Amino acid sequence: MEIILFAILLSAGVGFFAYNAWKVRYNILLGQDIDRSDRKGERLKTMILVAFGQKKMFSRPIPALLHLALYVAFIITQIELIEIAIDGLSGHHRFFYFKLGGFYTFMISFIEILSVLAFVATLAFLIRRNLLKLPRFTMKELMGWPTKDANLILLMEIVLICCIFSMNGADEVLYSRGGSHVEFAKGHYDFAISSWMGPLFFENLSIDALHIIERIGWWGHILMVFAFLNYL
Repeated sequence: MEIILFAILLSAGVGFFAYNAWKVRYNILLGQDIDRSDRKGERLKTMILVAFGQKKMFSRPIPALLHLALYVAFIITQIELIEIAIDGLSGHHRFFYFKLGGFYTFMISFIEILSVLAFVATLAFLIRRNLLKLPRFTMKELMGWPTKDANLILLMEIVLICCIFSMNGADEVLYSRGGSHVEFAKGHYDFAISSWMGPLFFENLSIDALHIIERIGWWGHILMVFAFLNYL
C-alpha cells in the first residue's frame, strides 16, 4: 500500500514540476529571440556566480555565510532523495546502507551536519526579519506578501530539517533495539548528529511509537521536498 501511495505522490510531484517548468519555458519563448552565442565563457561564469552561487548575497559577509550554509545544505541534502525514491518504490529501507558501508555513514553524517548549519541559518534569518526589524526588511516594497513569502519558505525549511532528524533519530534507536526496517538487524548507524540526538529524544519511547515517528519523518521529508519543488 505504501509503495502505491508513494508512486502516486512521486508521479504527482514530478508531474506538477514538469508542468511548471513547461510554463516557465513557454513564457520565456514568448520573448524576442536574441543571439547569445558570443562570450560563452563569460556568460557561463555569470550564470554560475549569480544563479548557482547567489553572488548578490556576498556583499555582506555574515548574511552571505548564512545564505551559503542554507543554500548548500538544501542542494546537498537532496542527494538523499535518490535513496528515498528507491526505498519508496521498492519497499526497501536504507537501500544503500549495506552496499556503501562507511561511505554511506559519511554521506548521511555530512548531510546531517549541513542540516544543523541550515537550521541555525534559518533561525537567524527569522530573527533578523521578525525580531530585529532590520531597515532593509521593513521597506515599503517588502511589506505584505514578500515578507510572508520569505517567512513561509524559512518555516518550510525548518519543518524539512525536523523531518530529517525525526526520521534518522527514531531509526537510530530502532536499529539499536533490532527494530529497524533495515533487515531487522541490530546495531548503530553512527551518523554524526542523529546517533546521539536520537537516544536523547526518543530512547524512552516504545517500538511502535518510534516506527510512527520514523515514518512521519520519512513521509514529511519527501512531502516538503515536493512542496519546495513546486512552490519555488
